[in-house]
Amino acid sequence: MNAKMKCMVTGGTGLIGNKLIEKLCSEGCVIHALCRSTSDTSSLTHPNIKIFIGDILDKTSIEKAMFGCEAVYHLAAYARNWAKDPNIYYEYNTQSLINILDISLKYNLKRVLFTSSSIVLGNSNGKPNDETNLRSIPPLTVYEDSKLKAEKVIEQYLNLGMDIISVYPTRPFGPGLLVESNALCYIIDLYLKGKWRVILGDGNATGNYVFLDDVVSGMTNAMKLGRKGERYILGGDNLSLNKFFSLLKEISGRKYRMFHIPEKVALIISKIEEYRARVSNHYPLITPGWVKTFCLDWSFSSDKAIKEIDYKITPFEDALNKTVMWLASKETGNQL
Repeated sequence: MNAKMKCMVTGGTGLIGNKLIEKLCSEGCVIHALCRSTSDTSSLTHPNIKIFIGDILDKTSIEKAMFGCEAVYHLAAYARNWAKDPNIYYEYNTQSLINILDISLKYNLKRVLFTSSSIVLGNSNGKPNDETNLRSIPPLTVYEDSKLKAEKVIEQYLNLGMDIISVYPTRPFGPGLLVESNALCYIIDLYLKGKWRVILGDGNATGNYVFLDDVVSGMTNAMKLGRKGERYILGGDNLSLNKFFSLLKEISGRKYRMFHIPEKVALIISKIEEYRARVSNHYPLITPGWVKTFCLDWSFSSDKAIKEIDYKITPFEDALNKTVMWLASKETGNQL
């Protein structure tokens, strides 16, 4: 794929999408960014960016944004931890994908890169999951279910002969937009300020933590080098929650005492939070499904991406150090 092509990007005002557009523009690409009228587009200022106001649920606005493009990076999704109307997840995570692929098929685009989530591959049991993993548990959240249904959509359009690549980021963090999807940076920032002192469960549950810049490079590499119809996990290091906060203490030099919240207690709190959300405008800190999710192991291997698309992983300690320095610079008002 030509690096200096014209690409449509959805989700360009989100954490990964914003960083992706920045990288694509630096490589000379012309970007058609489809953004909702309510989105903050103040970070999309590069002269190579043309903003199209619309919605991924509206095929007419998708057509306008996609016209003249060679490829699509589809990142937009509803990724918040709760919605009063669960249909929102299926509209924005499943139906929107159908809309994007329908118009891509109509315009005969060279390639579509779809950004899913490693969570759809299922939790790990004793060894890191890879792209061949067969999921052994039902979805724990509506978000997860909507993303699993999107996987079926991808299969249908691959059978029509479309060139689609799917990528599966794990838990991204790093300098970027401070939005809800940058939850890890938010937690790190609160920890640095002495305002985050809790660890869920016994802290032994593992997760895969990936530097944001690595995800973005993996996506552009997948677009250029990925094989048609293939799936690529874009991850980093596997760490327990206890290890995550131990390294954060060491790197930041701020050794706060941490407190473990038992899973049963967290579930009670989350159920109260969910109930408050249903009867008022309160937005829950966490819901029961997400408590159950984060108490499981989610270890992943990115070996396939390393071998096939030249994916590179920044060691966790280096990535965390860069993130801590960035957050400190924002606190002092200086730029790194």
